[in-house]
Amino acid sequence: MRVAFFGSTEFSCLIFKALLESAHQVVAVTTQPDHPAGRKLTLCPTPVCLDAGDLGIPVFKPERVRNNPDYRAQLSACRPEAFLLASYGQIIPKKILALTEWPLNVHPSPLPLLRGPSPVRNTLLNGWTDTECCIMRMTPRVDDGDVMLRRPLAVPATWNYLELKTALGALGGRLAVEALDQVAAGVYTLTPQNHARATYSRMYDRSDTLIDWKRPAPELENFVRAWDPDIGALTTLPDGRRLKVWRARAELVMSDPAGDEIEPGTVLMTTKKAAWIETGELALRLLEVQPENKPRMPIDSFLAGNVLNAGECLGVHTN
Repeated sequence: MRVAFFGSTEFSCLIFKALLESAHQVVAVTTQPDHPAGRKLTLCPTPVCLDAGDLGIPVFKPERVRNNPDYRAQLSACRPEAFLLASYGQIIPKKILALTEWPLNVHPSPLPLLRGPSPVRNTLLNGWTDTECCIMRMTPRVDDGDVMLRRPLAVPATWNYLELKTALGALGGRLAVEALDQVAAGVYTLTPQNHARATYSRMYDRSDTLIDWKRPAPELENFVRAWDPDIGALTTLPDGRRLKVWRARAELVMSDPAGDEIEPGTVLMTTKKAAWIETGELALRLLEVQPENKPRMPIDSFLAGNVLNAGECLGVHTN
């Protein structure tokens, strides 16, 4: 089939790679415009644009696909028989969807759960032990189309955001090719979603990465995994310096023998190789951290050069 691909992220690249290795022909790529990056704010293309650049495939970078007749005409001229979208970043309007009978979307969640832009991150924030990847037929609304294929994926307790995203991307690539094969053969099944069960993920910013020490330690362990390795869960040291927590584990630590109430965020105990922080339930053992203006390091390396005393308090937490 002649396929127009829509994608902008590293997750998209995994789907794009599987599509390029299939029997289907990529006739166009649509990705987000070049974006400023680095201290000099140099304009950089998206990962998908970099992958497609040397392949001789037309690459479109519209600021907006909605109300854009020039872009629509360019895409139509490529004569796509199907669309394949994966983490593109814009909702595709009716006039664009009408260019093909088969606008397909790769979505890494058990639809109708976690529709929206951040399902992978939310999977970890929710502490799920399994998830799914789905191929659905797009509509002009957010991720509510009929599902053609879905496959489960177990989520090991040690996986971070990159590991989960990579596994879902690999699964999504295989599913996308399978879906296109089924459409080409005229043998497929479309199952409507149960819209009454729908939940939604949302876009996040750096303010969402602040550690709220009043939350239970198991939740904070998942919270840390969700921001690793691209952003980092953030707190502050007793002297006010920022500290990113990259790996942590919930553990049971003996409480204060005097029975006093311990403020969440308080350093309960340290050794030369470990540090435990009070939370709303259980303790969080820090395993890998990054102090301000320093590289990531194991907690024992941090403690070798920094004093962290029992009774001191980390960070801020929300009400």
